[in-house]
Amino acid sequence: MPDLRLEWIVDERRFAAVEAAWDALAADQPTPFSRHAWFTHWWRAFAADAPLRLCTLWEGDSLTGAVPLVAGTGRLVAMANDHTPIFAPLARDPQVLGRLAQALIGSSAGEVELGALPADGEALRHLRRACGQAGRRTVEESQHVSPLVEMAGTYEQFRAESKPRWGAPLERFRRKMVRDHDATFSLVESPSDLESELERGLSVEASGWKGQAGTSILSDPSTASFYRSVARAYHGAGELKLSGISLDGRLVAFDLSLLHDDRLWLLKTGFDESYRRLAPGLVLRLSIIEKCFELGLSGHELLGDDAEWKRKFANGERAHSRLRAYRARPVPMLRHAYRRWTRPRLRRVYHQVRSR
Repeated sequence: MPDLRLEWIVDERRFAAVEAAWDALAADQPTPFSRHAWFTHWWRAFAADAPLRLCTLWEGDSLTGAVPLVAGTGRLVAMANDHTPIFAPLARDPQVLGRLAQALIGSSAGEVELGALPADGEALRHLRRACGQAGRRTVEESQHVSPLVEMAGTYEQFRAESKPRWGAPLERFRRKMVRDHDATFSLVESPSDLESELERGLSVEASGWKGQAGTSILSDPSTASFYRSVARAYHGAGELKLSGISLDGRLVAFDLSLLHDDRLWLLKTGFDESYRRLAPGLVLRLSIIEKCFELGLSGHELLGDDAEWKRKFANGERAHSRLRAYRARPVPMLRHAYRRWTRPRLRRVYHQVRSR
């Protein structure tokens, strides 16, 4: 294996300077969440006060591997949070991935935390192995399970298999939209006027229960800044795709997605609840899946947590895990004991009290 040079990037200017090399490596990754822009805008929106700590491996001027992290008190934490569907180290090949895991786990940080890792992925296996070799104690937790639609076979086969789960006559609702309204379906398209179309969509996403619960994109300035910046960056790269249903000139359902590696990745979706009787969100999902078959895509990733509406269409799933690794030192061992034993017991007691 060629000699690889380890570099810890700790400066924003240096991080910006490696954008071209970073995106050259990210282009070969299976998900769209490895691009330089994703982590740049994530850091600025959610962790600008946290020092950068990016573990990178180089062969000459070529970036061969990277793990984007930020530093806490005695900790290294992945650039990931609830808005990160999937987090995985970037690596040219399995050997580089193994070297990255060794460099990260062999660092002086008392605790290393990586979330949203694919539970069946190579990264998690290499990290476990590196922890064992370094003598680090670990706590591994299950996180979200994301349903997905694999485009195997034909749309007719998918329709026959999934229709019993729809729970509503979605095709009849779609025909009713066309019959009773001036209906426009925009499916998996690049926006012609990004700012206008995006703001209309975000308003729809915030119009119902998400806005009331404070979980919509527009409910938090940092979250809104992140998604707007990501949309602009991925639009420039040709990967941003918007979908929607408009009835009589009013947008009633909206999707914000990324098209990467022959798969459509759903970031956010929403619908106007005043049109609930027509199930516009579900009609949009079915229409998008049909469009994905027409485009010859290999899959539609619904991302995020499991949800009943996703299971109406899904024929697969992707599980994710969080790994915490602790050095054999007093303070990290206290943190390990809390995560490994104390916190689970407290949670059990809490749920027992709640259930009573």
